[in-house]
Amino acid sequence: MSKKNSLILLRVILGILILVNMAIIFDFSKQTGEKSSETSGKVAYSVAEVTVPQFDEKPKTEQQKIVQKLQHPVRKAAHMAEFASLGALVFLFLLTWKKGLWFKYGGSILFAFLYACTDEAHQSITSQRSAQFSDILIDASGALISCSILLLVVCLIRGKQKRDARIAVSVYPVSNPKIDRRLRIAVAADLHGTPGEPIVELLRAQKPDLILIPGDLTDDRGLRLWMPSTAKFLQDCAAIAPTYYSLGNHELGCYHKGNPFRKPRKITPPDDLAERVAKTGAVLLENSMIARDGLTICGLTSGLDGEKNAPDGDTLNKFAEAEGFKILLCHHPEYYAKYIRPLPIDLTVCGHAHGGHWRVFGRGVYAPGQGLFPKYTSGAVDGGRCVISCGLGNHTKIPRFFNPREVVVIDVE
Repeated sequence: MSKKNSLILLRVILGILILVNMAIIFDFSKQTGEKSSETSGKVAYSVAEVTVPQFDEKPKTEQQKIVQKLQHPVRKAAHMAEFASLGALVFLFLLTWKKGLWFKYGGSILFAFLYACTDEAHQSITSQRSAQFSDILIDASGALISCSILLLVVCLIRGKQKRDARIAVSVYPVSNPKIDRRLRIAVAADLHGTPGEPIVELLRAQKPDLILIPGDLTDDRGLRLWMPSTAKFLQDCAAIAPTYYSLGNHELGCYHKGNPFRKPRKITPPDDLAERVAKTGAVLLENSMIARDGLTICGLTSGLDGEKNAPDGDTLNKFAEAEGFKILLCHHPEYYAKYIRPLPIDLTVCGHAHGGHWRVFGRGVYAPGQGLFPKYTSGAVDGGRCVISCGLGNHTKIPRFFNPREVVVIDVE
């Protein structure tokens, strides 16, 4: 279903719910005073059974007194709830159109207020019922409360969306005696198909000597179809600085694809992928390495495959024996402590953890491959031997919290 048709369907559903809500209010208001008292008395009795200690053991006369005391607040609370629901539904209905948030908020409350006026007018011509302006205010206050809560939620969501749109630039200085010049490295990890234009502008502003993309630029479908946005991002990066790209688990199709019970299995990437990447000016490093200007750069392909999650040991051992300043693109930060730290590798750049998704007191809450409160989610580890990016994607249904997307810059001197 298209986005436009989904929006029309949502409006129809909300419109029907508004009419149903109004009909329920009308139906209660047409009850005679005797019938209305009987209905509210039953509700008040049920409330008393729950809230009054040992209510069932009290004499009938005392029970009746308690119920009579509760009847008035129960009736007014019911009216508030009816109009709270009406106001909220109208507000949600109006929110399906863009702009004018405060107009929608005020209009929803005004609509509920006007319907409360007609409701009181209806009661004034109903047997044993009367109209009270105070009741109109009580009804409207229900709408005021529900619409205010919704307004707060909408403001929080919109504020979060603005924060999510922001991309931070995190700079990490790293010292290494093998480097006799300043080397600026930009890391763009975990785009997951995110539009690349604003990221490219940020990368260009950093004036890097190298751009590294340690996996999850896209997913297996994006590679198979070779999406124009993916090719353009690589082309734009290569126009700024030499760009090196390694494969993460999403490029290999090794992810849950919306089903948390699915066991992800690795898919072989297209045979001509390296050729496609080369046409953009970037270099694909698929468990392979390249030497240039005193640097040796290696791309370690994700080793995630079902229950197994380990890197290619032969690639790591061969890379560890290479000459020069060794830079490793490794998608999984959980590989670092067990497989990479013991080896003479100068710098490892990672992604995958998405900063722990939610960050509480500077600590990530969850990361794939590490579980709850993971250790390796962002920043520099071991004095800069490993630098982990929080990633640039915002693709998951569960939003980030206190965890902005980021471009990582590493200044090696």
